[in-house]
This record gives sequence, structure tokens and C-alpha cells, in this order.
Amino acid sequence: MTESGPQQSESSSELREEVQVVSEGKKRGKYLPRELRTRAYDRAVALRQQGLSYSKIIDVIEQEYRIRLSYSHISYWTRGLHSPYNEIATISIEQLEPSEEVAYIIGVVLGDGSVYTTFKIRRTTRVVSYRIALEAKDKEFVEKFARCLCILLGRKRIKVRYERSKGTYHVDVGSKALYELLKEPDLERLRKYIEHCDKCVAAFIRGFVDSEASVKKDGYILISNTNYELITYIQKLLKRFGIETTGPRPIMHYDPKTGRQYKTEYVIYIRTKSYENFYRYIGFTIRRKQERLEGYLRRTGKI
Repeated sequence: MTESGPQQSESSSELREEVQVVSEGKKRGKYLPRELRTRAYDRAVALRQQGLSYSKIIDVIEQEYRIRLSYSHISYWTRGLHSPYNEIATISIEQLEPSEEVAYIIGVVLGDGSVYTTFKIRRTTRVVSYRIALEAKDKEFVEKFARCLCILLGRKRIKVRYERSKGTYHVDVGSKALYELLKEPDLERLRKYIEHCDKCVAAFIRGFVDSEASVKKDGYILISNTNYELITYIQKLLKRFGIETTGPRPIMHYDPKTGRQYKTEYVIYIRTKSYENFYRYIGFTIRRKQERLEGYLRRTGKI
């Protein structure tokens, strides 16, 4: 579940992990601004062209920029294997601004999406990769999620892959900011991104219902989730658009082998009189769900 963009970003992260900032003879943190890395890169390449050894370049960079580069930095840079000019721009959680894309991503991750970490050991350094991913059967759903990530992360393209054995599409990219925001979803913390404006609220709900709503063949819409607080929050947000619901109603699931309960979901139903508002203000990205909703509205003369 990787592609060229995330791999390049991970390589950049691995290099940044090895940088040591030197201040008064002490190490201070591991991450450097890109502007400082590019200046150090230019200086290192120039020094190598003058015939200086890796050790001497490391000493000069430390004296001039107060950072201690590793041998691998100098090797990658001077041999043309890596350059900070080619790094994909990253954002921190402090730089994350409310937008429809952020709201949609949050809605999806609270439903079918996921965030997780992976790590590699390079020499004695543990390099962590922060991931955000979605796997689903509906191609347009995963492509929409990928487009939002492209806009947010400043990527030209994020590839959506198809896994034939499962019949699913998936996307998986690195973003520490989104991981930090969504690793333990806190609705109070997320409100500023979700409730920034009506467009953000609608985008959040759309991401959530793309994940968690079912549209029956007769057009009836239900939304389910195991988190009671979250499902009641969705209810409140729907009311902002004049969309009324019933519930939440607990649904018990049982293991057919043991007969024991193994999961409880809470379900809300959208009232049929609110379907027109739901269609107008929210709607579905997933084509099959949207078509069933439109079919119901046509049969009832609403559109």
C-alpha cells in the first residue's frame, strides 16, 4: 500500500531523523526547517567539489550551521541520491487549517478510514512512518479521499491501487499531522475543523456517510456506528440542514457459533421527509448510494 510519493517522503524523514542540532555542546531535537537543510546541502556539495572529505564537511557544517550531519547525509547529497529540494512539502498539526478537504478526511477516518504507524530500524535509529489509509470497494470513494489528500498535502498525484484478490481499492500515504489529529479522535478537538462553516460541516457528514451509511434498494437511509457520542453528534449536525432523524437505536450482533453478543452498533434513520434536504446539502460520493437516493426522490416526485 505504498507509492512513489510516500516513499520519497519517508526517505526524507529518515534523513531528518539523523540530524543533530548542536547548541552549547548539547543535542537539541532532530527536525530541521527545510530552508536550513537546503543551505546545508548547498554548502556540503560545494565543499565536496573542493575535494574535502566527508569528515571535514561534517565539521565545517557543524561550525557554520550548528548542526551535526551524518555520513549518510553527506554521501546521499554529494552523490546526487537525495536532495532537500526534491522533498515533498509537509505540514505540521499547527499549520493544519480548516477546509472542506480536512473535514471530509476526518469524516472518512471516523468511519472506514484508518491511521497507523510503521517503523524501520536504520543502524541504531528507529524511523517512524505515520500513515493514513482507506480501503473500500467503491473506486470513486477512494479516489475522492485521495484527491482531498492531494490538495491538503500539496501532492500532484496520489495513486489509488486495486487489489484484485479482495476486489477493493486502497490508498495509503504518510502524514504526521493527520495522524496526530486522528490517532485518538476527540470531537472537542475536531470541532474547529468540522464546524468551521456550513461547507465544512457538509463535507464532514458526506465523508462519514460515504463510510457508514447504507441506502436500501427501496431508498431508505440508515447510518450506523459503534460510538454513541459520535452518532448523536452526526444527528445534531444533520439538524443544521433541516435533516431529521430517528434513534439512535442499539443493534446487537451475535456470534452464530456461540450465540454470544460480540458487538453493538447504534443506528439512526433519516426521516423520508428530509431526503430532499439530504440530497441538496449532503449527498453521497459513492455512486450506487447516490443513485438509490435519486431513484427514491424521482419515484416520489421530489426531483
